[in-house]
Amino acid sequence: MNNGDVPLMRFDFTRGALRGSSLMLYPASLVHRGAQGLETMSLTAVAAVRVEFARDARKINWGVALVVAALIVFALSGLLASLAGAAADEVAAAQGGSASGGPGVAGVVQSTFRGLGAAARMLPFAGTLLAALAIALGALGWYGRTTLTITLGAVERAYAVLGRNLMLFDFAEAVSDRLRVLKR
Repeated sequence: MNNGDVPLMRFDFTRGALRGSSLMLYPASLVHRGAQGLETMSLTAVAAVRVEFARDARKINWGVALVVAALIVFALSGLLASLAGAAADEVAAAQGGSASGGPGVAGVVQSTFRGLGAAARMLPFAGTLLAALAIALGALGWYGRTTLTITLGAVERAYAVLGRNLMLFDFAEAVSDRLRVLKR
């Protein structure tokens, strides 16, 4: 590459793992330049160029599963709290009406049921956290990723950015056009 060569096209990575680096298309080469390194690929060595947008079905599925788990937690919280409260009241009634638990095994059992009731009343908070995580995972999965893959013989280089990135599609098209006119 000559110092006078001007890139035909450039794509800058502004987010993600490749943030701060750029891909530059020159008449006979493709260069990935970043703070940590430089890679120059001769266009004559490029066997294929592929760009694709894909949603992350795994994250979306995890989001759906966490929504279901949050709904189950919400549904069980009231039931468990009322059952634990009723059991503690029943133990207190059998003990002679002492609400404080008192000494002995009956007091320990009653305190355990009161503790379970308190824990069950905290389950809606856990359900809210699960629902928030589900929404975040589902949104991230739906947002997807655009990946440019350059195949050099038996080696592939993948350059990914979050979301549907039309500029990366345009860059891939420019590389593809350059490959078509390049004499091999």
